Amino acid sequence: MRAIADTLAVEGYHVLVVDCYYGDTIEKTPGMVAFLSKYPYQKISKEIDAAINYLITSKNVMKENIAALGFCWGAWAIAKSASEGVAWKCAVSPHPSTQVESFIFKNDEAAMFDKCPMSFLLMPAGDDPDSIKPGSPTVKMLEEKGGKSIPFERMRHGWTSRGDLSLKEVKEDAEKALQLATDFIKANN
Repeated sequence: MRAIADTLAVEGYHVLVVDCYYGDTIEKTPGMVAFLSKYPYQKISKEIDAAINYLITSKNVMKENIAALGFCWGAWAIAKSASEGVAWKCAVSPHPSTQVESFIFKNDEAAMFDKCPMSFLLMPAGDDPDSIKPGSPTVKMLEEKGGKSIPFERMRHGWTSRGDLSLKEVKEDAEKALQLATDFIKANN
């Protein structure tokens, strides 16, 4: 994660890596559902608000210029926060896990995306749900707001942040995803 943040910082952005899990890991809680259930939006919203506040007060970033980049569960945190009123400039998510909204928290994932006012770039892996790939109703909704979905069909979920970069195709696609993310943020700022 640090290398990804550093890449964006080199582009001139102020970058924060927010730990909404408070140092917790899935290894400490048996099962993905049990682990993610511990972090509903009401709990993580304080961290998101604190991060935004820090950028505004300590780095003099204008609130309307703050973009978000989230991997896996981070895509859900971004979409959920936007649906609850956080005004991101735009958002990007490689291998998004926005199904957390319906699978873990039993809410409507499409309704959450419908409430997201910003442009959102999704970069699903081949094994990610079709609901976040081109042609789906969710992606059509995002396209109306300037967003899109660029699938990486040969990749498996997690390739950008946890993939084996010693494999040529993983390294190539991770670098491509980071470039697409940077380009999308630049185009929307």
